[in-house]
Amino acid sequence: MNRILSLFLMVTALSLPLYGFSQSEESKKAMWVEKSEIIENKADILETAQQNNINVLYVKVQEEVSPQVYAAFIQEADSRGIQIHALGGSPSWALGENQRKYTNLVDEIMAYNQSVSPDQQFSGIHYKVQPQYLEAWYDDQSKVLREWKMNMTAAVQSVPEDSKLEISHSIPFWLDEMDTPGEPDVPFNTWLIQQFDHTTILAYRDTLETANGIVALTKNEFEAADQAGKQIIVGVTTAETGRNWTTFYEEGPENMHMHLGLIDKHLGEHSSYAGYAIDDYTSLKQQEEKAPEEEKEKEQTRGTYVWEAETLINEKDKILKFAKENNINLLYTRLDLSQPYSAYSHFVEAADAAGIEVHAMGGHPSWALKEEEHRILELVDYVKSYNQEVNESQSFDGIHLDIEPYVEPSWSTDQESVLKQWMDNLERFVQETKEGSDLEPSMDMAMWFDDIETPGDPETPFNKWVINLMDHTSVMAFRDQAEGIIHAAENEVDYSEELGKDILISVEIKENPSHPHISFYEEGKEEMENQLSLVDEAFSSYASYQGYTVHAYRYWDDAKE
Repeated sequence: MNRILSLFLMVTALSLPLYGFSQSEESKKAMWVEKSEIIENKADILETAQQNNINVLYVKVQEEVSPQVYAAFIQEADSRGIQIHALGGSPSWALGENQRKYTNLVDEIMAYNQSVSPDQQFSGIHYKVQPQYLEAWYDDQSKVLREWKMNMTAAVQSVPEDSKLEISHSIPFWLDEMDTPGEPDVPFNTWLIQQFDHTTILAYRDTLETANGIVALTKNEFEAADQAGKQIIVGVTTAETGRNWTTFYEEGPENMHMHLGLIDKHLGEHSSYAGYAIDDYTSLKQQEEKAPEEEKEKEQTRGTYVWEAETLINEKDKILKFAKENNINLLYTRLDLSQPYSAYSHFVEAADAAGIEVHAMGGHPSWALKEEEHRILELVDYVKSYNQEVNESQSFDGIHLDIEPYVEPSWSTDQESVLKQWMDNLERFVQETKEGSDLEPSMDMAMWFDDIETPGDPETPFNKWVINLMDHTSVMAFRDQAEGIIHAAENEVDYSEELGKDILISVEIKENPSHPHISFYEEGKEEMENQLSLVDEAFSSYASYQGYTVHAYRYWDDAKE
């Protein structure tokens, strides 16, 4: 960053309390402590909180931690002006069968508070329940919402009216898109905000003012809270999510605090604005302790397809500009093999300088047939010869195939024969690509191949065979809602994890009037980003999941916002 700009941002952030949120001294600056770290790290947790101006800690309550440990920790926190709120919750707490877990936490904390001195008492109870990670969420979302509502109602009603405990809940920013069970005219986020003393919105973004930034994503929640006379806290994260615009992991703590200061300014005009929360202590410590020279982890893949070779040749600068503006770091590019190497070398070099991998692409439904194997080998030979002739920075990183033989007439008349021929062609493709090169072979794959048996090995679904063969696979999970994408790709992600292979998820943004549910054409770019963020969250724990690709550059560029 420019040194002058950096200094300006620091000065701006330091001066914001004078001009932004008018009651900044009273606002909550919270942080999650999600593990039983207080046993060994009590002093460091509190020191980290003070260094980051934290005055509220959401501390996970766990059975293995004795009441005496909590009492000592809370007493020390109290002496430093830090409140401790008991943290509880997991995705399964949304299910009706686990209602007692909601209410038991209230009973346990009230009983504990009655047994200790005032300076050793919890100041509140905070729930963090994210049912979107449950399979049941995608099987019967309305049922989960109904049971979750009943569980939250039971928890709030179990708190005596004269209790001084502050009861709060975390929610994702997208609950405003869902109706409240039994009250269809009330958005679910509005109902939930009305139930609790404060609500923490998990607005996981690293920017404020864009259409997909924190201010825009929390607008409906603040309006609902203003009207209800309730409080809102804005939650951000420093965790490595693999999606750099959802976290301050890449930017670091200094940049995060600059933005948090600006949050006070931008949102302080709302009567409901109560502060911000950082998720979480462990991630923040890892950020602070990360050496400046430490090499960054590989970014999550965010790619697209350039299907017209003439577009690649004639619109080099436009494609690269689009890629940079949309954080694209992978391009599948179709080649015209009649062109000289110079038609591609300057583009690949410029992409490499921008941190973008370029994989040569080819494919046609007929390429699955043995008689068309030579088409695949011609592409491989061209790319390998090209790489031998150009500089390393001008080299393609891989070769990607998009072969969809199920549109061929022979698929419906003799599917097994087509599959056998295709398997032979793919094995030859991988063998030839890897021989004497470090090129990465990959391919697109239909999401329903888990229903197809592998010829010669009926116990193995065909998608598993493909995943095992390729260096990475892109599963075409063409749906326009996160739950549909997740459901379509979950078997492939599971198989990839089992096999130690990389998997991408491909989505569509091309217009499809007859099947609008398979494309984000109607929804537009912003909603696509919102849905894909949910997909990322769902698969974030899988080492195999590398990110996604959008089909294709031309349609994405022309799509509505």
